[in-house]
Amino acid sequence: MKNSEGIEQKLLERIKLCKLSPIQRLSLPFECYWEDSVFIQEQKLIFANQWLGLGRVDRLELPGEYEVFELCGQTLLLIRDQDKILRLFANTCRHRGSKLLDGKGQCQVISCPFHGWTYALDGSLKFAKTMSENSNFDFSEHSLIEYNLKEIQGFLFAFLGNQPTDLDTQLGDFSELHQPWSLNELITTRREVFEVQCNWKAFLDVFNEYYHLNNVHRNSIDNLYCKPEESDKTTGDYASQFGLTAGTGALLEAQQLYALPKMANLDEPWSLGARYSWIFPNMTFAAGQEAIWVYEANPITSERCQVRQSICFPKNTTELPDFKEKSQAYYQRLDEALDEDITALENQQKGLHNSPSLQGQFSTLMEANVATFAQWYANKVI
Repeated sequence: MKNSEGIEQKLLERIKLCKLSPIQRLSLPFECYWEDSVFIQEQKLIFANQWLGLGRVDRLELPGEYEVFELCGQTLLLIRDQDKILRLFANTCRHRGSKLLDGKGQCQVISCPFHGWTYALDGSLKFAKTMSENSNFDFSEHSLIEYNLKEIQGFLFAFLGNQPTDLDTQLGDFSELHQPWSLNELITTRREVFEVQCNWKAFLDVFNEYYHLNNVHRNSIDNLYCKPEESDKTTGDYASQFGLTAGTGALLEAQQLYALPKMANLDEPWSLGARYSWIFPNMTFAAGQEAIWVYEANPITSERCQVRQSICFPKNTTELPDFKEKSQAYYQRLDEALDEDITALENQQKGLHNSPSLQGQFSTLMEANVATFAQWYANKVI
């Protein structure tokens, strides 16, 4: 076994069933969605050893613009420095550990509200009152703790562990498979942040399967989605599945007349459907005909997660005179479908909580991405 001593042996044996062939594979044991000991091990075996998706890179455009968020119990600070380079810091003063900033905003320096230690936007310590009187104190040794950041295809990734792995290896053929959508050229037009009372994996599961559509989204988007294609064989730590749609899946059934132009570089069949991709462990998105919509689900506790949502369009689409009006229909589709998902997810979490030790059988076509994630997850924790 790997470093998984915190997970009971009996549970590990059940997780092994997620590594079976697709037709035999079982879902993750229900305990993986509510058991605190599993949550603790996930932080060690997955979140500290994997590049994590932080959504789209085209945000915080001005020097000093920042965003504070929580990931696995740690508060992080994403900020543009004076040279417009994005940086990710532990949101913790190097003196006595106070939280530095909250929410989002813009600043010229990062100043601790407790004792006034002040850092430049690149994290270097610039002022610490009376500390220069200590001959043993070295300002250069007290910069903010910084984490590795990388950008691929317009997405931002962070590595929170001590020994970064190779992101290109982790993503494998991701860029090649998604090339038709020119992801790195898209512009984010709306971002939302919210909490959901469910396990982080459950949120990502529901985004990546067709099986719930005619129950949860019966009157909103179900009739738009045709039976999906077989899932793609990928070489990286991600899953992807394409399916045709009747109209665009980025709008509600009743609002198809508000459709914006399709991406100029999309050929058939990509211009006739949507590709749903899950970059393990925590970021997923749908690449549609005229837009993409992205979710990151970051664990707060074993039964609560913070979700960040983004929607992105080509630049020429955002410059159309009717974009502001028509884009509202896209946002409404996201909001209404999301509300339906959250109702289902929070009900599911209540059923999972302290449930018996059970595992479900996958619908191999309709839950293909979820089954692939279960296999990947099992390989990471065993």
